[in-house]
Amino acid sequence: MNIQHKLPKTGDEIYLDLCSKIEKLEYMPGEKLSENELCKVYDTTRHVVRGALAKLKQQKLVDVFPQRGTFVSLIDMDYIEDVLYMREAAEQEAFCRIIAKDDVEEVVGALRQIVEAQSNLAQDNGYTSEFQELDNQFHQILMKTVGKPNVMSLIEDPYIHIRRWRNFEVRSEKRVQEIIKEHQDIVDAIEARDGGKGRERLHCHLDTVSRYSKPLKDAEAQYFVDGNM
Repeated sequence: MNIQHKLPKTGDEIYLDLCSKIEKLEYMPGEKLSENELCKVYDTTRHVVRGALAKLKQQKLVDVFPQRGTFVSLIDMDYIEDVLYMREAAEQEAFCRIIAKDDVEEVVGALRQIVEAQSNLAQDNGYTSEFQELDNQFHQILMKTVGKPNVMSLIEDPYIHIRRWRNFEVRSEKRVQEIIKEHQDIVDAIEARDGGKGRERLHCHLDTVSRYSKPLKDAEAQYFVDGNM
């Protein structure tokens, strides 16, 4: 593992760094986290590391098993489905409000810029952090357009599980291209004020659980709650 020149030192900094590594699958679901190894990586004490791990446990990002140790939590699709349900409810309402506006030219233009930037990135790099940030911006524009820019922050803590799931299910170039096409379809529906198509495409885009969880669980059961560690 590469150690940065400026290592996280405090418990909060280490917690955030471990959150990022878990989200980005640098630590895979079910992987054991050694306190001793983490102390070496972060050049700190067991007390500090244990504090960071305790916060990860509160966020359901690690599980602690007596006599066995601390493990990165498996992917819980029921939990993810519940969080995605809340997100979709908010975005579906935003979509309906957007197409009811007198003028959608500005929002359509902003969204098309995002889609174009994603297309350019995906040609060479796939699902990078830059692509992911553009993905976030796309959906944030929907909420800002209806005057609700802070709604998604209400589910910020559990949303790390969604981001981890997204990183897990977009590990192929085909899936990245699907995301771009789904975004394009949503923009087209806004421009055409096609409520039926837009709601269907938005649902398809967000409901990745029903589309991808079964084949991925069948292929890689060890990473999921009902799989084998």
